[in-house]
Amino acid sequence: LSVESLQHVGIFRGFSSGPLGATEVWTSRQALQDLYQKMLVTDLEYALDKKVEQDLWNHAFKNQITTLQSQAKNRANPNRSEVQANLSLFLEAASGFYTQLLQELCTVFNVDLPCRVRSSQLGIISNKQSSGGAIVTPQPSSCSYICQHCLVHLGDIVGENSFLTHQSSWTVD
Repeated sequence: LSVESLQHVGIFRGFSSGPLGATEVWTSRQALQDLYQKMLVTDLEYALDKKVEQDLWNHAFKNQITTLQSQAKNRANPNRSEVQANLSLFLEAASGFYTQLLQELCTVFNVDLPCRVRSSQLGIISNKQSSGGAIVTPQPSSCSYICQHCLVHLGDIVGENSFLTHQSSWTVD
């Protein structure tokens, strides 16, 4: 898998304001998340070199969050409440994605974070590596970087969700 191959198959097309409907955009975004997650887990060094983690955040999450925020802040928008609900759901999905990605990365690369409860302790998944292919062992600094990246974006998502909760309590429709 490579960033170029994703661009070649046109996966980014789903994130434009073009003719694709909501279902196609959601499906394209999910495919992008799945492919980028696989790249990060199987060859972290290559993925970081190609800035996959940044593309993942920007194209699969940040751009959509920014668009929904803009629509939710528009007092003239007749669908404002619906947009706020969609933003809240999207933030929950983003939080779930990054939580799961962090768990998988820590499990696969045997990273022990003080704030992390092992998946097996929660009865969720085994702590054993469950990859379908060969995994290239990354440098410890790369593992630390990608875990920090996940934690930063989890913090971003919590902040956005907190702001959304406060904002919806201020407005009367």
